[in-house]
Amino acid sequence: SVTQTNEGLKSVANAAVMVLFTSFASLLFPSLTQVQDPIFTLLAPGNHPEGVTAGVSAALPLLFSVLIFQNIVPSLAKLLDFDRTKTTASIAIGSAIPMFMYIAWCYAVLGGGLDNSISGGNAALFTTFSAAALVGSSTACVMSLAEEFESIIGGMNIDAM
Repeated sequence: SVTQTNEGLKSVANAAVMVLFTSFASLLFPSLTQVQDPIFTLLAPGNHPEGVTAGVSAALPLLFSVLIFQNIVPSLAKLLDFDRTKTTASIAIGSAIPMFMYIAWCYAVLGGGLDNSISGGNAALFTTFSAAALVGSSTACVMSLAEEFESIIGGMNIDAM
């Protein structure tokens, strides 16, 4: 079957990423024009009871959570022929994209431009986005695990056992 090869899995992952970005853009871009007051949304004072610094420090774990990349690093390094510069650049860019997506999402929601309720008119796009994220992430995780198992099993000397 086409999905039981590494190339087949790459095709599935690529398709999931394309659906993910398309559905995200379809949700986000129309809503950005609906933001009531863009400047006020950006400059609105925080409402954390202990001030802005405490609010930012409380948000840091969430911001770091969108930078999750560790399950794909071994596969990524192998795909880039273990070139440290390429791997570092790819991880940095690949980590920044979800963070910017998250910030843009928050901007659209906090600015009132996006109705993020499931019952709204965007329900199908929300479902598509969620399914694409799940399929893409699961596929990447499976590919990474397969690479690790292949390197472990391939490194074992069967004759020595």
